[in-house]
Amino acid sequence: MARFGIDIWMTTTAITQGFRICQSNLGVKIHDVKDPGQHLGPMFRQVLSALFSLMERHASYWKKVSGSEPVETFGFEGALEPEPVKVNLDLMIDLFKTGYQQFAPIYRDVFSEENFAEINKAACLDAKEFYLPTAAWLKILYELAATYRHWSINRNKLLDIMTPLYFARVASFVRQSWSMSSLEAEALVEEQAQQFEEQKEYLIRVWDEKAELAAKAEQKPRIECPV
Repeated sequence: MARFGIDIWMTTTAITQGFRICQSNLGVKIHDVKDPGQHLGPMFRQVLSALFSLMERHASYWKKVSGSEPVETFGFEGALEPEPVKVNLDLMIDLFKTGYQQFAPIYRDVFSEENFAEINKAACLDAKEFYLPTAAWLKILYELAATYRHWSINRNKLLDIMTPLYFARVASFVRQSWSMSSLEAEALVEEQAQQFEEQKEYLIRVWDEKAELAAKAEQKPRIECPV
């Protein structure tokens, strides 16, 4: 799970193995300040690799889960504002647009027409209007998870094409939460998580559809080369 995938591996393992789950508030966690456009691309790829591998391994578990409920919480109950992080918004948007120019043909093949249209639309926006909606982002992630499951050659390449889209989504979130407090931004994150939950049927549908396509592809006769 490399360095940055350990948290999601521990959480997923605890859930799927039936351990009791709770939340412990420890106050503000101090990180080294990182500009997402300069430092977080490799972290995103590692976390995504861990997440998709765990989804593949535990598909029979998560496909049966419906809804969610809050867990018991312990510890610090106050709210402290973390240190502000300087973000180069223009850099993230430029990284997305550069990636789009490079990977657009692959995006067109991997994603549905609807989701490719959303990516294309974002690539045409300037910094003042830039936005990749949550509704599009979650479907893009769900389609990529289903594709990753059956991508037999160089999965790292598939993760690479997601990095520019990650920059697009982070830039969108930064613009949306620019003037919010940390509590308001946390509420926005929770709202987005709720949208992921509500669209789970979409994930299951594309997961099963891509499995059927992969099975049909395996049944096609292979070309026999003369010895």
